[in-house]
Amino acid sequence: MKEIMDKIIEEGFECYIVGGYVRDYLLGYNSKDIDICTNAKVEDIIKIFKDSGKTNINYFSYHIKDGEYTYDITSYRKELEYKKNKPVKLEYAKDLKTDLLRRDFTINTFALDNNGRLIDMLGAKKDLDNKIIKVVGNTEEKLLEDKTRIIRAIRFSCTLDFELDDEIKLFLEKNKKVLNQIPKEYIRKELDKIFESNHYDKFFDLVNKYDLGKYLNIKFGEIRKSYDKYGVWAQIETTLPFSNSEKTITSYISNIVKKGSINTGELIIYSDIITKNASYILGLDESVNSFEEIGKLHSVIDMDITPQEIAKFVDVRYVKKVYKYIERKIMEGTLLNDNKTIKEFLKKIDLKNILKETNYEWFKKYIYK
Repeated sequence: MKEIMDKIIEEGFECYIVGGYVRDYLLGYNSKDIDICTNAKVEDIIKIFKDSGKTNINYFSYHIKDGEYTYDITSYRKELEYKKNKPVKLEYAKDLKTDLLRRDFTINTFALDNNGRLIDMLGAKKDLDNKIIKVVGNTEEKLLEDKTRIIRAIRFSCTLDFELDDEIKLFLEKNKKVLNQIPKEYIRKELDKIFESNHYDKFFDLVNKYDLGKYLNIKFGEIRKSYDKYGVWAQIETTLPFSNSEKTITSYISNIVKKGSINTGELIIYSDIITKNASYILGLDESVNSFEEIGKLHSVIDMDITPQEIAKFVDVRYVKKVYKYIERKIMEGTLLNDNKTIKEFLKKIDLKNILKETNYEWFKKYIYK
C-alpha cells in the first residue's frame, strides 16, 4: 500500500487513501479493497505503473491487483452529469476537497496520507462517532442523480448498525417510488450484503416503516433467524433475479419450513445450506447438530451399518447410544454383524431399555479384559 503511494509521490504528485478502506479501518474491520485518489492525471498514473494494472479512461481510474489486495487509483475529479445512475460527464478537479465533495456519504470521505495522518474535511468523524449515515451535500439532489445511493444508505445503516440521517428518512417518505429505477440485479446484490450481516432485522423494520416492499420487489411476513442469507430469502416472496441453483436452495428451505419439521432423510439428502437454514428457522438446530455429530462416530470393529442408517430408525439425539449398543451386541456375539440383520433388529428395539442399558463402563471392561 505504502509502496504504491510512494511511487506516485516520488513523481511529484500527492495522493491519499480514501473511502471505505479508511472507514472500515476506523471501525476495526479488515478490508482488502483500497481506493487511492491523486492529483496525477490518468495518463500520469499509466506512466508510473506501466503495465501493472488496467485503465478505465472514462472514469480517470487505474486498477491494480496485488495478491489479495485490489487498488483503484483515481484522479481528482468532478462529476458534472449523471444518466441511469452513472456519471457520464466528468472533469479533473484541482484538489482533494473537491474530489471528496462528489462522494456519497460523509463516513466515506475520510482520507489517509502516506504517513498515516487522518484527514477529515467534511465532518466524517462526527458522523462516524454518532453512528449516522449522512449524504454529502444536498441529500435530495445526490440521491436522485444516482438512485443506487438510496439502497446503499439503507445497506450501510443495517450492516454497520447506524441510523439514517433525518434528511434521508424524509427522502424515503417523499421519493420511495424512485427505487423502481434501480436495477433489480443491484438491489439483489445489496440485499445479499444486508442478509449476511447480523442486523437484517433492522432492514425489515425500515421497509415496513417506509412501505418500501413493493418498490424493492419483496413481500414478507415474520422473518425468523436464519443460518445465512438463503434462509432469509426463503422467507421472502420476490421477483428479484436468482440463478436456478439459488431458486432450488430457497425452494427446498421454504418447503421444509412450511411442513414444520425436518426428518432424517432430509438431513441425509439435502446440503448443509438447506438443512441448517430450515432448522434455524424452525428452531431445530440442536437436532441438526446432533445429526452432524453422528457422522463422526467410529467403531473398534467393522460394523456393517452406518450411523446415518441408524438415524432412519431412531431420533438423531439417540443415535450415538444405539450405535454403541449395537456394537456391544455384535462384540458379545448376540447380534450378527450383517446390515440386513441389524436393520431388522432396529425395527424391534425397545429404545427406553437401550438407553438404560447402554453402559460405557462395560465397553471399557470388554476392551481391557
